[in-house]
Amino acid sequence: MTDRRTFIRPLATRSIVVDVAWAVLAALVFLLPIEVELEHASFFAVLAAAGAIALRRVSPSAAMLMVVVLGIIQVGGGERPSLVDLAIFVVIGTAAVVGTRTEVILSGVLALVAGVGATFYLAVTGFRYLVLLNGPRDQAFLAMAAPVAALLGVWAGGVAVRAFRSRDRESVRRADAEAAASRAEAVATEAEATATRAIDVAESERIRADIARDVHDVVGHSLAVIIAQADSVPFLADEARIREVSATIASTARSSLVEVRQVLGHIDGSGETTDPGSLEEIVQGIREAGVDVDRTVRGVPVPLRPDTGTAARRVLQEMLTNALRHGAPGLPVVVRETWRSADVVLEVENVVGDGTTGGSGRGIDGMHTRLTALGGSFDAAALDDVFAARARIPFDVQGGPVR
Repeated sequence: MTDRRTFIRPLATRSIVVDVAWAVLAALVFLLPIEVELEHASFFAVLAAAGAIALRRVSPSAAMLMVVVLGIIQVGGGERPSLVDLAIFVVIGTAAVVGTRTEVILSGVLALVAGVGATFYLAVTGFRYLVLLNGPRDQAFLAMAAPVAALLGVWAGGVAVRAFRSRDRESVRRADAEAAASRAEAVATEAEATATRAIDVAESERIRADIARDVHDVVGHSLAVIIAQADSVPFLADEARIREVSATIASTARSSLVEVRQVLGHIDGSGETTDPGSLEEIVQGIREAGVDVDRTVRGVPVPLRPDTGTAARRVLQEMLTNALRHGAPGLPVVVRETWRSADVVLEVENVVGDGTTGGSGRGIDGMHTRLTALGGSFDAAALDDVFAARARIPFDVQGGPVR
């Protein structure tokens, strides 16, 4: 941003040069032997008048002081009125326009004092002026008031010009302020729109992440059960058993489709309440896949709100899916479900398999993210060939999640 002083200095310099030029020109005019009714001023009077003209805008106070000096020189030297007295009018008018508030008042006082002083000085030293004063009353009054009226008229004109300039500057400042306010409002509106777009994008990303996580849990669990059932078909000799396994595969697939639809319902808030009975359904589905599940429940189950119930269901699904995929075949899976006053703790343990099946890690990250959002926790680790996963899902006593 350009410093305002870089504009003030050139303007001030030009004003000084112009005022000095006018002062020099006025001094030449005052000194020229022009044949007029007025007398010629002395050199010192011309010097004082020129100095006053040169300083009138740079320092109105100094210019008024020079006018006082001019009056002293004229009265002290007994000089008659001359062209140098025009400097008084110029200084008073200029001080009223560009001076400070104090200088404006001082210039008005100077106009009054100088006018009254001029009247008395002319009455004492001027024959023609004395004739006017001795004439008719109206003429005498006009003659006495003329110096004061002339000087005060110039001062009043300067004050009027000052008022018009002040009004114009105020109008410019108001217009600039309104323009700045409009620009600020436009910037604020654009910033708000940008923030809104960013929030919308973030919300869209969150919804996509929620959908991806839930679909991963639902489809991954269902496919793990279906694959386990399908892998057992070649080893079954009983036709009834084969039909039973096929029915289980079909039921699991249909259940998976329903689960995916429920995922979309939970995302937009239209999902139904998930009760603890659904946890039993998940365990039963793993059992039907041929896995021996040892489930124990401690405490008194309570109804859960949709978000808390969905979290418990999805986390148990993912933990059992990991046990089915990565656990040692033929060995049981231990499920412990502990209901406490403010949370439910789900624990799943299984013997680690040979490691031939690998995972992307998305399931564990998804469980951790889901439970962290509810104020819960998740941890999993392998110890002595046993993989243990533990999830804590908080809820309040009315059946909602802890905030």
